[in-house]
Amino acid sequence: MSQLQTRLIQHSVILAKATQQLREVTCLQATLMRVVHGEKHIWINEHTQIARHGDLLLAPAGTRLTLSNYPDAQGYTCEVLALDASLIAHFRASYPDAVQGVIQKPARLCEKMTPMIQHLWDEVFAATASHEPEQLLQHRAEGLLLAITMAGYGAALLLNRSDSLAERVQQLIMLHPAQEWTVEMMARQLNLGASTLRRQLDKEGQSFRELLEQVRLNTALGMIQTSKQAIGQIAQQCGYASASRFSARFQQQFGIKPMQLRATMA
Repeated sequence: MSQLQTRLIQHSVILAKATQQLREVTCLQATLMRVVHGEKHIWINEHTQIARHGDLLLAPAGTRLTLSNYPDAQGYTCEVLALDASLIAHFRASYPDAVQGVIQKPARLCEKMTPMIQHLWDEVFAATASHEPEQLLQHRAEGLLLAITMAGYGAALLLNRSDSLAERVQQLIMLHPAQEWTVEMMARQLNLGASTLRRQLDKEGQSFRELLEQVRLNTALGMIQTSKQAIGQIAQQCGYASASRFSARFQQQFGIKPMQLRATMA
């Protein structure tokens, strides 16, 4: 599946036949993952969490993870749902009492799926794969979020954060990662001056160049893991004219070359 979709919900399946080890992976959107076969080991803030068959992972947008995917006898399979920020915001506004109750609980990335969450997950995943109309799909997704919330999960996912400028920049880049973005072009999109954009990003501890590369590399990571496209084609779609430059930056970021990662795929 291409990661260049702009629907409120994106789905993908990560398959691997050999162990994958990746560092500093950024979740560009709120991301839900269900491990079907194998194990996913996650290191975040010097703590390790392990997700096994039937476990649910809930990662807020912007979460940075170092992870390993370990196949079992049937390989490694992980289903992924990425949720647009507007869907999360609409859910928070629609169910304020449920959200308020859950965000007061400890925030964990890894949780056990309940039978209801499993049932609704299957419905949402199938509906997304069949390109169900957007409004109906949103209704299903909010039902899944409600089941997750009623189970006491998703505290970090549902925290009400006002969108930072860095998040708005990131969302615009995600729509067109191959665009030859410049600070001036982005500033025009946001109705800001280029110097104002630089200054405000600096206050948030970010830079335009770092955000641009973060989006491009993590989009490419998703495409390598969930499609059969050639590495060079993925590099071009993510804004890299040079395949060798892309490979070098990918390895520097994730600790593995694109071709090495592709070789682990089922």
